[in-house]
Amino acid sequence: MLESFASATIQSRSWKLHGFRIVPEILTLLKTRINADRRSTGNPKLAISHYLDAVLRHTPTDVEEQIALAQEFLTARMGIVEAGKQSTYRVGPQASAWVSDMNVGLQEADYGRKGIYVVSASIESFLGALDGGGALQRPELPGR
Repeated sequence: MLESFASATIQSRSWKLHGFRIVPEILTLLKTRINADRRSTGNPKLAISHYLDAVLRHTPTDVEEQIALAQEFLTARMGIVEAGKQSTYRVGPQASAWVSDMNVGLQEADYGRKGIYVVSASIESFLGALDGGGALQRPELPGR
């Protein structure tokens, strides 16, 4: 996660805007985690874009795995999922390439317009992993 923050700060010119839809309940969980991490790290600049970039760096690139992830997400909710609102976030080059490939891959697999479930499931999984690691801490800087 902190790698994404550093990349956004140091290499901001390589980050690109992409439109995303995120299931509202997952977006709420993400915002709650961001606020907790802002407190634990003392870094008020942490943002959705940093987390989204980190999430996408760890999301499967295989279309069949993406579809399976989305289907598990939907199954766990018995298909009852609110529609997300379109929002634009900046992500790094690796995540940007992933988004482009995902959209094309899902359309080719006749699973188009369901990227919201892949992204939301990936965020949920990432948040679970973060929770397992406890509170995010500010990294130790060399020489301190």
